[in-house]
Amino acid sequence: HVWDYSFDPQTHVVDVLDEGHDLESMVEATNSVGVEYAFSRPFTIPVPAQRSPVAAPVNTGLPVILGEAKDGSTLTATKATSWFTNTTKLAWVYEDQNNTGTSVFASSLTVPRVTEFSAASRDPESPIIPGSYTQPIRNQNFFAITTFDIKDKFIVDGLIRRDESSLFGADQRSKLFKRLSGAYRVSEDFKLPGVDEFKLRMSYGEAGLRPVFDAQYEQFAIQGGSPVKITLGNPNLRPAFSREIEAGLNVNFLKNFTFEYSYSSKITDDQILNVPVSAATGFQSQWLNAGSLGGKTHEILLGAVLASKKDFLWRVNVAGDRTRQIVRSLDVPPYLVGPVSNTTIFRLAAGQPFGIVYGSRWLRSAEQVNEMIASKRLSGTAADYVQNEEGFYVAKSAWRTGAERPLKFADATGNTLFQIGDVNPDFNLNFNTQMNWKKFSVTAVVNWVQGGDIYNYTRQWPFFDQRDPAFDQRGKPDVEKKPTTYYATFYNNFDANDYFVENGSYVRLRELAVNYEIPASLVKRVGMGDGRTARLGIVGRNLFTSTKYSGYDPDVSGGGSNPFAYRVDYFTYPIFKTFTFMLELGL
Repeated sequence: HVWDYSFDPQTHVVDVLDEGHDLESMVEATNSVGVEYAFSRPFTIPVPAQRSPVAAPVNTGLPVILGEAKDGSTLTATKATSWFTNTTKLAWVYEDQNNTGTSVFASSLTVPRVTEFSAASRDPESPIIPGSYTQPIRNQNFFAITTFDIKDKFIVDGLIRRDESSLFGADQRSKLFKRLSGAYRVSEDFKLPGVDEFKLRMSYGEAGLRPVFDAQYEQFAIQGGSPVKITLGNPNLRPAFSREIEAGLNVNFLKNFTFEYSYSSKITDDQILNVPVSAATGFQSQWLNAGSLGGKTHEILLGAVLASKKDFLWRVNVAGDRTRQIVRSLDVPPYLVGPVSNTTIFRLAAGQPFGIVYGSRWLRSAEQVNEMIASKRLSGTAADYVQNEEGFYVAKSAWRTGAERPLKFADATGNTLFQIGDVNPDFNLNFNTQMNWKKFSVTAVVNWVQGGDIYNYTRQWPFFDQRDPAFDQRGKPDVEKKPTTYYATFYNNFDANDYFVENGSYVRLRELAVNYEIPASLVKRVGMGDGRTARLGIVGRNLFTSTKYSGYDPDVSGGGSNPFAYRVDYFTYPIFKTFTFMLELGL
């Protein structure tokens, strides 16, 4: 294989060989072998790692090779009688994956914008730091699945799966998972007025989440030329184990309407958490199966055909969901987690809802002022403090002077860490509509996320350098203008505080597509022959967003390798607005 970097920074090469044998009319055996390589060279990326006029650090890399070989075999048997149909499948899958990479880090470039290793600065105070990694991963899975369709009325499905992985701890290399589901078509036995189809369904399933590659191993960092202990290894690390029960119903009624409802209750034990450990170990943290997370979800889907005529069809679907999770148990003391090391703002504690943001609060109410005076955390009386034009309490003597500062709240014990936000939306709604008129079709997708907070680290960072629009006070009456030190106080050493918690509600036109089917006569006229089709179209994505969120994009995730999803704006690149033109030829 030859890779060409002139046009594409990442190249995939895939070879797959499938082989099938029909042993008998009711039994089929297949074998599949595949090899995939992903070969890429990372771009050089400036990193704002320090606040000084020197050149920003750069991080560049030699090509990264991700190679994966797969082998699998499947044996499928079918059986049909007068009252049931059965399909049973036995399968084996083996994966052999090797990831390797090399990188170089330098504090600056001798020649600006020349992103080559030879241009890296040779400053002895900031030496060039090489890096590399090799990650061999082996997985082997066995599973058996069987499905019964009884009289086209009852459907029963079962699965047993055994997963073996080198990502599991050395003493916990395998795990067994099960699934059982069933459905009953009530309308086959009971005829309900206006109801075309009525189905009840219920299922139980188990699943696992593999640990990250290095979670089971001891990890060290080179500091001052010597290895320093970072993460304590864990040979007993198990995959997170999820059990979920789901029940629901499907109703088709009045010929043009559908309704679906699902309720699920999910418990994930053996949560894989990177938790602090005792200093006596010499390490800073360890990956442990240290908690249990429970969640409940409600989902609703309503579909309707609003118009159906010879040349016009209009269909609308509305889907909504709401999820709440709670930490059922935690085998270590409560602690804070987050997408990356300096954004640990989510508190994990037994009995605590998941997704709660913790940080400092600024004084905003008379009750808080009185509480701090009573606990001797503030001196004087309530008359010595006043609420300023922005809703924050400040010392009356400093109000509207160069010494004005917001005041931080503390309780009677001196604690300054409190709940300041909840990232969980009240609900999510998705609207999908499709209209067909003669040769034209229009499809639109709208997303609505209502409620839920976002912590805006992207805005907090520039407060250190006085580069936020809050510092530009043009248009304010002179008497209401604040000193720059007033706003700089909110930077709070980059620690979380309620000044940067914002409502994350938004409505977004996720997709709008318009297509036109070219008449067959015109297709034939241009020499494509009989029976050929052609279609022209344009698709726009992320065309419009309505939100009060001050950041670039309310649809954010803090990133990082943590298995949880965090609603944190941490220099998150906004979603592109794109337009795609399409010509589809049916050959």
